[in-house]
Amino acid sequence: MKEKEVRELHDICKLLSNLKSQIITTKLPHFGHDALFLQNDEITTGLINNTTELKIHLLAGQLIYSCNEDNFSVNLRDIDYADVIAQEILRLVTKYGLVLSPSINIKRISEEQLLSFHTFALKAKRSLELFRMKIEDGIYTLVHLWPEGFDFSMEWFTGRNDEEQIGIGISPGEEQYETPYLYVNPYPFNKQVTETKLPIGIWHTKGWYGIKVEWDKDLENYSEYKIAEIIYELYSIAKNNFRP
Repeated sequence: MKEKEVRELHDICKLLSNLKSQIITTKLPHFGHDALFLQNDEITTGLINNTTELKIHLLAGQLIYSCNEDNFSVNLRDIDYADVIAQEILRLVTKYGLVLSPSINIKRISEEQLLSFHTFALKAKRSLELFRMKIEDGIYTLVHLWPEGFDFSMEWFTGRNDEEQIGIGISPGEEQYETPYLYVNPYPFNKQVTETKLPIGIWHTKGWYGIKVEWDKDLENYSEYKIAEIIYELYSIAKNNFRP
């Protein structure tokens, strides 16, 4: 799977995040209020203000807005024309007193695209969740799906200050790299950590700093348990970034 192959789904996820930010009354640390989640077969905003949820069911191809028992559904897959989908979404946001951002592209999403992302997303999310279970008590986030980069990630913090952290995530690819990859990024970055030999992947020091491992070539064929073990080993190496 390449990022450009799921671009229409990516754009609809930006829409979900944008609508979530209009509804939510409590801003969360580290922009958690903008993040989405993968639960079962759905990309969801999570429950907002104890009343509202927006989600995309990847197998059904449906966008659903639920406010208590009131529901509004838009078929993203089977409608022939994108302008019909856009009109339905405009009806949705108007009904609930929201605003549709003109910068967000709304297009039909094919079944192939939904299923392709579903396969990738389930394995990526499970791998990160299993890794997360290996971390001892401390300060770290949930596994989020970010609407901009369309990557799954979580952040671990040293606790010494709010800046020292490691971002651990799996990206479907982006403008610089078309294919999926795992990243483990300590910040602020200490270049001395690159002297440590890696069991897999490379030290990436152009554009962003950290560890990069190709998903398709180096990880995809492993079980989620094995991938989680690999991530934990790389995370342990990245923690050396903060040692004197």
